Amino acid sequence: MAYSRRRKEKLLSRWEFKRCSTRRMRIGSGAIRAAFAAAALAAKSDDKKLLCPIETLKPQKEQSDILLSRKIVNHCDRTNLQLRLFQYQACPFCCKVRAFLDYYGFSYEVVEVNPVTKAEIKFSKEYKKVPILSSNDGTFTDSVLIISKLATFLRNSERELSSIDGDYPMIEAVNDKNEFVKCYPQKYVVYPGRTQCSEEIAADREERQWREWVDGNFIHLISPNVYRSLGESLETFKWFSEFGDWDRMFTYSGRLLATYVGAFMMWLIAKRLKRRHNIDDERKAMAEAFNEWMNAIGPNREFMGGSAPNLADLGMYGAMTSFSGCSAFRELVIEGSPIERWYNKMRNAVNNHEGRRLLEKRTTLLSK
Repeated sequence: MAYSRRRKEKLLSRWEFKRCSTRRMRIGSGAIRAAFAAAALAAKSDDKKLLCPIETLKPQKEQSDILLSRKIVNHCDRTNLQLRLFQYQACPFCCKVRAFLDYYGFSYEVVEVNPVTKAEIKFSKEYKKVPILSSNDGTFTDSVLIISKLATFLRNSERELSSIDGDYPMIEAVNDKNEFVKCYPQKYVVYPGRTQCSEEIAADREERQWREWVDGNFIHLISPNVYRSLGESLETFKWFSEFGDWDRMFTYSGRLLATYVGAFMMWLIAKRLKRRHNIDDERKAMAEAFNEWMNAIGPNREFMGGSAPNLADLGMYGAMTSFSGCSAFRELVIEGSPIERWYNKMRNAVNNHEGRRLLEKRTTLLSK
């Protein structure tokens, strides 16, 4: 069938239009895909900026006369505090401080102290306990004060850490033995740096109450449980050796001394603590403490702090990690129990540094 010239031109024109339209659609859909890819890449890039990985390094060489146990590095922490924690890995007070530092994403170094010789803290002439936290703004002692001061520092972006010291005055008081002791009446207080509403004031009051409960009640139950017998005490110290990486940190003779002398001494001390705190059945007392803690949280809250952990949660979690490899923990923190579910949620929150945004927000404000 023969087509006229005009008919051929019309068919050719339609074909050209269709080809161009298809090409434009391909270009358009390609542009849309490219735009979506660029947006996804930008979002991914923003996430990386916001949540850059926090590294744990294990230095192999000594720095001056100190061998670091490990070094935690958050590249988004630009506070330049140069924190160094002198600790026992399984000390509940040290574990509280580590839980706080890890949750908020601080960069810091860890020095494991030999529990018998204490050679690593010979620089501290008066204070011979751990934790000790050194920084370029001074040296801080007492786990409660360390946490309260750093928490106040986080909430007050215009203040240096050294300036916060004056908010926690020391007074001398007389204890039950008629001895003068140093006290810090404000040590559980965290200064918010702004006016608070009534709900925030009530939440802070509850936080202080349960921080005190962790230190004044729960922690006293740990030693009688993990050093209950000489055999259990030795088992506990062998776990301390593994948990604290003593093979790398101490000499062979130093490890033996710390393990066997430490186990025997703590077994004796635990018996004395049990009498002092009127503990008849240590396992029962700790089980009751777990129930008291979970009842205070209640069925409608994830944590004592509500939807996110507060300082009381971090203190309780830190104290529990101090004996997480011991028989007492395995016997009492039963799989599927309320305390076990809470503990696992806390472990995720701390290990994922879920409070880091507060530190990084403070850093951002300082850099502006």
